[in-house]
Order: sequence, then C-alpha cells, then structure tokens
Amino acid sequence: MLRRFGDAQKIGFPMLSDNGSAVIRKFGILNTNVPEGHPFYGIPFPGDYLLGADGTVREKLFLPDYQTRASAAEVLLRDFGKTNGGHSVTIRAEDVEAKLTLSSGRVVPAQQIAVAIEFTIAPGWHIYGQPLQQSYVATEVAFDTSLVATQAYDFPPATPVNFESLGERLPVYSGSFKATGRIITKLGIKPGEYKLAGTLKFQECSDQICKLPQKIAFEIPIQIEAMAAAAK
Repeated sequence: MLRRFGDAQKIGFPMLSDNGSAVIRKFGILNTNVPEGHPFYGIPFPGDYLLGADGTVREKLFLPDYQTRASAAEVLLRDFGKTNGGHSVTIRAEDVEAKLTLSSGRVVPAQQIAVAIEFTIAPGWHIYGQPLQQSYVATEVAFDTSLVATQAYDFPPATPVNFESLGERLPVYSGSFKATGRIITKLGIKPGEYKLAGTLKFQECSDQICKLPQKIAFEIPIQIEAMAAAAK
C-alpha cells in the first residue's frame, strides 16, 4: 500500500511503514483522537521534529487532527527565515511599517503554514504589547476567518517603560522586531486563487502624545490546491 501511494504521488524519497504502530507508541504520539475500529486507528499525531547537525532535537511540533498537516515551508520560515514562494505585503502607516510574509504561496485545505511579521517603527515612536491597560490598544494581527480555521501569534516580550509624564509603566515595542504566527486553512475550500484578507491593529505614541488607534486592512494572494487523491 505504501509503495502504491508513493508511486501514485511520485514520491522520490524512502518511506517506512510502522506495522502495529510499535514505534508510534514508543514515542508516545499515538493519535488518541482516532477511536479503535476506525480505518485510521494506529496513526500518529501529525507533526515533525527539527534536528540539529549534532542530532539534538531543536524543535518539535504536533497537531491534534490527522487531517491537519504542517508544511516544510513553515519550518523554513519559522526557524530559518526562508520562504517557499510565499507572498508578502507591506503595510505603511505614518511611523509604523509592517511586512507580512507567508511561508508558502500554495497550500491545501486544512494545512498549517507560518506567517512572519517584521515591524519597523520610526525613532521617537513606539507601539504597545501585552499585558496592557484598557485605555491603550495593543498590537494585533488577525486574518479573516473566511479561509482560516485557526490562527495564533507569538510576539516577543514587550519592554516595560516608565512614562513619568503619565505616571504609568507600559509594555512597548520600538525600533525593529519580528513576530511569528501560524494559520490553518479551512477544510473544504475549493481549489483556486484567493486573497487572504486580514487586519493589523496598533496604536503609536511618543513620550508626549498618542495618536488615534489604527486598524488597517491588507490582502495577500494565496493558491489553494486540491488535496492529493488516495492511491487505489
């Protein structure tokens, strides 16, 4: 069966079969969301390990649903800053610039891909991180849910700064910094060319004044491809 699948999908690298899920169980990654008796029972949680040149596990990622998969392009962007044809969009708003890049420009439904967000803030200005008081607006990226099933973002820790004129201590970003994110496309999306829409929300301030919060819409082209057919 594995050979037929490899031939059908023109896979050129060796594939190994874990009969009885012995290795899967030893690693503790048996997918417990699949009930016994189901045709897919015995499969692992989908995921990957990133190994260093010395054989050390640098990172691991596992997902709860067997229908959801991470991509190699996600690993390239998240850990090495490289993309596999992923499109970018640059948002410019007065003293703030943000460049959003997808790890890949081609995905299948229910596939997880990475997002890199590079911020550049003009000297003398800052934007806010978390945790933040309600009277200010924290920096936030959100994709529209028409194509995206789930999304999550990792921002670096903001720097706490004392603002004596305000009598407050607030978490801020200044200069340049990078955030990363992960999005999973919805299952059942028809193949075709789409625009992945989203918004960037932030509030820029100086030591003396704060501008009104901004919420800026953006779009990034993305190609949804058909999922590979099962081998007969």
